[in-house]
Amino acid sequence: MGVRRRGREYALQMLYAMDLNGYKPDEVFAGFNAIQDLNRDAFYQARRLVEGIHGRQEEIDGVLTRFAENWKIHRMAVVDRNLLRLGIYELMYVKDTPFPIIINEALEIVKEFSDHEGTQFVNGILDAASREFRKEELGTHPRGKKQQPAPAQAPEAPKE
Repeated sequence: MGVRRRGREYALQMLYAMDLNGYKPDEVFAGFNAIQDLNRDAFYQARRLVEGIHGRQEEIDGVLTRFAENWKIHRMAVVDRNLLRLGIYELMYVKDTPFPIIINEALEIVKEFSDHEGTQFVNGILDAASREFRKEELGTHPRGKKQQPAPAQAPEAPKE
C-alpha cells in the first residue's frame, strides 16, 4: 500500500477519533505518534490532511450538507461522514491530485471500513462534488468526456 493511501487511512482514523471523542488534532496526533510501527511519511501526510479539514470543517460540512440531500450530517455513519469530509477537502484544496484518484481511494477505503450502502453513498456525493470543484478536469476523464463529432469523411470515389 502506498504512502498516500496509508495517509488517507490514518487521516480517516484520526477524524473518526476526533468526531466521536471530541479530541483536538494535537491529542490525536500524539496518540498516533506513539504507535511503534507507524509509517512516518503517511503520518505526516495524514496530519496535513487532518489539520486542513479541522481548519475548514464548517465550510466542508456546508458543502457536504448541500450534496447529501435529505441527509443530516449527524445522522450519517461516522466513517462515511469523515471519509466524505476527507474527499471533499481534497477535491476543494488538494488540486495536485486528480479527482478520479481521490474518488477511487475513497471508495477503496470505504469498502474496508464501511458497508455496500456506504460505498454507494460516498461515491454519489464525491462524484457530484467533483463536478463542482473539478470542472476543469472533466474533459480529461471518461465520465466527463464530451462527445466529439465524427470527422467528416471525404466523398467516396466514383466506382468504375
